[in-house]
Amino acid sequence: MPDSRFFKNKGSFSVMEIAQRFNCEVIGDKNRIIKDIATLENAGEGDISFLYNPKYIEQIKTTKASACIIDEKNIPVAPPHLTLLVTDNSYVLYAKITSLFYGAANLIANISSTAAIAKSAKIGENVTIEDFAFVGENAEIGDNAYIGAHTYIGNGVKIGDNSTIHPQAYLTYCTIGSNCIIHSGVKIGQDGFGFAVGKEGAEKVLQLGSVIVGNNVEIGANTCIDRGTIEDTVIGDNTKIDNLVQLGHNVVIGKNCFVVAQVGIAGSTKIGDGVMIGGQAGIAGHLNIGDGAKIAAKSGVMQDVEREQMVGGAPAMNIRDWHRITAMLKKMIKGGGSKND
Repeated sequence: MPDSRFFKNKGSFSVMEIAQRFNCEVIGDKNRIIKDIATLENAGEGDISFLYNPKYIEQIKTTKASACIIDEKNIPVAPPHLTLLVTDNSYVLYAKITSLFYGAANLIANISSTAAIAKSAKIGENVTIEDFAFVGENAEIGDNAYIGAHTYIGNGVKIGDNSTIHPQAYLTYCTIGSNCIIHSGVKIGQDGFGFAVGKEGAEKVLQLGSVIVGNNVEIGANTCIDRGTIEDTVIGDNTKIDNLVQLGHNVVIGKNCFVVAQVGIAGSTKIGDGVMIGGQAGIAGHLNIGDGAKIAAKSGVMQDVEREQMVGGAPAMNIRDWHRITAMLKKMIKGGGSKND
């Protein structure tokens, strides 16, 4: 159950109120009052829970929750005491109901006296800028934005409306869209890793592009996104990037992508829309990853990936081929071991 020290509960709501707000079917008592959200295992009277992963089917049979968000296919496993909110995707509905109970509280706009803000900077309405933040010359901060303590917003940087920049982020040479969340420690807009190697050693290539981040993008803690060499590094609308990700200069990521922790994408690679990249995958430079592709964790991608293709392994290959090779290697190892014995 969420800790009230950190998260403010906006409840209570009746099942009927929740169902009407999110347009879902109810089976059971529509007048039940829901006070909080909890897991199936730990829920009690007045709590709502959800069943999405089939691994937890047994827990729904013994849960003490008052209500449960559930997919239609799982209705038969629910005990009769539970009020059910039926949907075609219980995890999505859970996310929406969680925001109903625990959505971000409206901050009272305040600009700290210790913040350093250039006279030429444009600050929108209802903006919060916390202690010791820096906002450079000609920077623009949109309405309802939040700038955390010790954050650096460089000269000319633009932050869209309703965006949240958490403490100690460092933003230069970039434009951030509306409704974005940039977590602590993120670095956006620093030099790309560009060097021309000649007889006398490495000559630094000036990085003259920027970083363009679309709307509704979330970027996890300590992720680094280099600015482009001449063209821009681009992150498309609704893309979600986890912690500790490295994006090289001129990388272009499309809309609605998911990039999991510790992924590295080398310069000038283009990622299509709706791509999912598993943790610790590495993608070489100057490649094209097609729309809807899926890259398994720890993959080493050395060549283009076609639209909707699933790849895995190092070097990455069709996911089925990778599974077959893995299975064959296991058999060979077992076979070799038995001969030596």
